Amino acid sequence: MVVNANRARGTGRGVESRARGTTRGVERALAPRRVRLEELRVRRTQEHEALLRAARRVFVRRGYAQARVEDVLAEAGISTRAFYRFHAGKGELFLELFDRANRAAMERLRAHVGRLRDPAARLDAYVAATLDLAYEPRLKRETSLFAEVPAELTAQHAPEIASCREQLVSVLREILAEGAASGVFPEVDPETDAWSLHGALGAALMRVLQTDPPPRRPPLERRLRRFCRAALGAI
Repeated sequence: MVVNANRARGTGRGVESRARGTTRGVERALAPRRVRLEELRVRRTQEHEALLRAARRVFVRRGYAQARVEDVLAEAGISTRAFYRFHAGKGELFLELFDRANRAAMERLRAHVGRLRDPAARLDAYVAATLDLAYEPRLKRETSLFAEVPAELTAQHAPEIASCREQLVSVLREILAEGAASGVFPEVDPETDAWSLHGALGAALMRVLQTDPPPRRPPLERRLRRFCRAALGAI
C-alpha cells in the first residue's frame, strides 16, 4: 500500500509537471500575439489623441458650424476609416472635446478652491477661476468654442450636457453647503442658490467673451464677489 501511495504521488507530480509545461508552452505561444495587441492598442490610443488635438484646432479656428470632418482628417493626417473607428460623426467628436474641456475646468476649479478652508474665500476663488476661463489667453479660445453648445447637439444629447453642467455646479453647491453649516452664508439654499449663482457667473462670462474690448477684470471680479456674497446674506 505504501508503494502504491508513492506511485500515486509520483504520478500526480508527473501530471502536475506536464500541466505546468503545457501552460508555459501556451503562454510562450501566445506571447507574440499579446505583444501585437498591446502595440495595436498603443497605436490606436495615439491615433485617437492626435485626432482630438486636430479636431480642437479645427473647431477653434472655424467654429462648429463651419468645421467639416474632412477638415479634421486633413489636420490630423488620418483616413476616413480611422475617424469612424472612434466617432460616429462631427457631433460626437465635438461632445468628447466638450466633456474633456469640462473635466479640465473641474480640475482647475477644485485646485483653486481646495487650497482654502473658509467658505467665503472658497467662493471668491470659484469666481476667480470662472473668470480665468475668459481672461486667460490659453483658455479663452476654448471657452468661446464650448460656451454655447450647438442647438442640434443640445437637443440630441441633453442628458450628457446636463451632466457636464451639473459637475460644475456641484463644486459651487459644496461651498454653499459648507457656508450654511458654518453660518458664513446664513440665508443660503445650497441647491437653488448654486444654480442661480452659476447662471449669473455664466452670464458675466459670456459678456466678457462677446464684448470688444472686454470689461476690465479687477473691477468686474470685485463686483461679482460682492454680488455673490450679498446674494447669500454674507454681507
